[in-house]
Formats: sequence, C-alpha cells, structure tokens
Amino acid sequence: MPVARIDRKTSHTEHAADLGEHGYALIDALPWPCIVFGHEADTALTCNAAFRAEFPKLAATPTRDAFETAFEKAGEQGRARIYYAPDTRRWYRVEHSELALGDHTDALFLTNMSDCIEVLRRHREQHEQLLSTSRMMSVGEMATTLAHELNQPLSAAINYLASCEQMTGDEPEHTRLRQGIHLAKRQTERAAQIIGSIREFVRSREPHRQNLSARTLIQGVIELLRLEAEQYQVLIVSTVPDDLPPIFADHVMIEQVLLNLIKNAIEAMHGTPPSRRRIQLTARLDCDDMVEIRVIDQGCGIDENGMRKLFTPMYTTKPDGLGIGLAICRSIIEYHEGRLFAEPNPDNGQGSALVFTVPRGLA
Repeated sequence: MPVARIDRKTSHTEHAADLGEHGYALIDALPWPCIVFGHEADTALTCNAAFRAEFPKLAATPTRDAFETAFEKAGEQGRARIYYAPDTRRWYRVEHSELALGDHTDALFLTNMSDCIEVLRRHREQHEQLLSTSRMMSVGEMATTLAHELNQPLSAAINYLASCEQMTGDEPEHTRLRQGIHLAKRQTERAAQIIGSIREFVRSREPHRQNLSARTLIQGVIELLRLEAEQYQVLIVSTVPDDLPPIFADHVMIEQVLLNLIKNAIEAMHGTPPSRRRIQLTARLDCDDMVEIRVIDQGCGIDENGMRKLFTPMYTTKPDGLGIGLAICRSIIEYHEGRLFAEPNPDNGQGSALVFTVPRGLA
C-alpha cells in the first residue's frame, strides 16, 4: 500500500526528494504521531498516519504556525517538552530529533501522556483526601478527649455559681452581683451543653430534634454575642417575620451553627468602617418548604476561589484558624437534611451572605 503523503508546495519538492520513499515508509510506520519539517520550510514535509488520526485538523494544514498555535506549553521533562492540546484536551510529550533522511530535517515525535497525568492527578487527590481524613479523625479524637475532660470542671463551676447566687440573697445592693453571677452561670451551662453536643456528634449519636422557634433561637444567639458585637462596634439586626413556621432541629447544634456564622461575619468586618459594620439575619420559607436562614454581613467578601473551598475541611483564611468550623457546620446542616452555602451580599455586593436551610417543624 503506498504511503499517504501531505501535499507540499512546489518550492519544497527538493526536500521531499531528499526524504525518499524509504524515509516516508519509516515515518509512516511509527506507532506514535510524528511530523517532519524542513529547517527552512514553513509547511511540513510529511506526517505519518498516527499523526493524521490524532490531529486531523493539523494534518489538513500542516504549517509550523498551525502546529505551534494548537498547543500550550506546560513544562519540561528532561530534554522533552510537555504541551497541552485544547482541541483534544490531552497532554503530549514532544521530542525533537534530527533525521538523516534529508538535509536539515526536524522531526517532532508526540507521545500522549494524558493517561499518566490523570493517574498522577488522581493519586495526588487521593493522597490529599487521606491526609485530610487523618487530620479530621485526629480532631475528632481530640474533641472527644476535651469533651470528657472539660465536663467535670464545668459541672463544678455551675454548682459553685449556683451556690454564690443563693448566697447573695435578695438584698438590693447585690442586684448587679446577682445579675453577673446569673449570666456567668448561664454561659457555663451553655458551654456544658455544647460539650455534650460535640460528644454526641463525634460519636454519631442521635441528636434530639424538636420543633423550635427560629425567631427565639436567633434572638438567643444575638444575646450571647451582644458583648462581642459591642466590642467590635457591630450592629446585629434580626428581621425574622412573626408568622415564620417553627423549624425541626436540634437546639444546641443549630445554635452552634448560627454562633459560628455570626462570629465569622463579625471577624470579616474588622476592616469595614464602624458606621457600616452591620449584620442582618433574615429567615423565610423557601420554595422547597424549608426554612431558610441568612446571615448577611458588610465585610471583605469571599473571592471565587474562596467560594469553592469555603466548606472544605482544613481550609481557612485566618492566621490562627483550623479550617474545621464551617466544615462541621455543613455536616450539621446536612444531617438536618438541609444545605449550607455562601453567596455575595444580594443587597449591594459588599460582603457576603451565609445561607442554610432546615426542615420546617412537624405539625
């Protein structure tokens, strides 16, 4: 069978003669794509069947310019270069060689490396997932240990505070002291609840879900963060409608999600002028009959890369962050059969909105 040759311009027939019939047969018999240029020729002298099958468009117009514009250089491997072909979405190792088939001929041999690169990419992803899983397991073990160790001193602190509260009596001069002790006791009891919830969550125990008022829950979290908000000159506003149906959720878990999202919003506004430091909490019933709760800030916002990685375990933009807060929040919301996501501030694009959904309460 005669070897197929590409059409050549008349000015390059001398190079074709130099290659000869044996040279063309040798090039065409190679199992990998190959194209041959003359050093002074813009049009290729020949390309083999493997090249024509792999790059039909290039084989139709085999010029140096067409060849160079069809690939994007991605790196080097020894003396060879690695290129990416957008048309075929494949990676190629390109090696140059001087052939003794004629005067000044430059042969380019292309090896498809896509499968190897894909295997390496998957191996790297699996390795990163294993590292992330290992770290998350370590965090879980530490959380269980801390929860166990902190439970006893917290119980003791609650008992001490309860005793102090009784000792103050009803004297008017002890009103402020009694109020401070009551608030300290309340915060300590809440800490004990959080510790217990973490132990249940890590051990995959069934949390206690019940009908809850989203309005009351949000107001409670705002009260817990009132001092921190005043310290950073942040105004927290709740616009939850009175007729919003109850949610069906675990009180401590959803409270922890709200607490985490609002604290993140406060931190995101450290660079915002004090007059514009405002967090708005809204809630509504969405089209899926789920209660949607939004935490909207006027902070620095989240870029596109941050949006993609925001809920990835161990990803954080904070210098002292662990990158597990939002990942745990997402796990809590997904346990409640809801969604947690982020989007730009819908009002003016300044800042961001963290949104989660939870089922509405049972009738």
